[in-house]
Amino acid sequence: MDTTTSKRSFRSRLHRYFASRPTIGCLLLAFGGYFVLRPVVGSTFSFLAYLGVGGAQIYILGGGMVAAALVAFFQPAQRHFPALMALAFSIASLPLANLGGWLIGMVLGIVGSGMIFAWTPYSERQLAHFEERRQRKLARRTPSSGAAAA
Repeated sequence: MDTTTSKRSFRSRLHRYFASRPTIGCLLLAFGGYFVLRPVVGSTFSFLAYLGVGGAQIYILGGGMVAAALVAFFQPAQRHFPALMALAFSIASLPLANLGGWLIGMVLGIVGSGMIFAWTPYSERQLAHFEERRQRKLARRTPSSGAAAA
């Protein structure tokens, strides 16, 4: 097995792994959580003391959004509950966490959690069709044995 074949098979396996998960929705949701957390992460202790309990709310909302994205990515069969919780956290971040991370975090969270909730895995029939199409592409790329003998 040469290196191009092994690279192609690695890319194929990696693509199949990411295609079997709600990847884009999880990324959007995690970025939304980042934007909600961004004002308090890395700030000084005096700023956190000034925020008081409100600072804990920001950590709970933003951290909950990021945690929901991770759960939905690594356990795609359990994606519905984390998506609903992330939607609630995203909406609650508007009044509780610096206007929802300057509205960017809230919008990314709502869109990402909606994408996660609506995502469905491919059926076996669709996967077989994709594999058949990939095999046809590979057969067209490689020269046939009759052309090599001529």
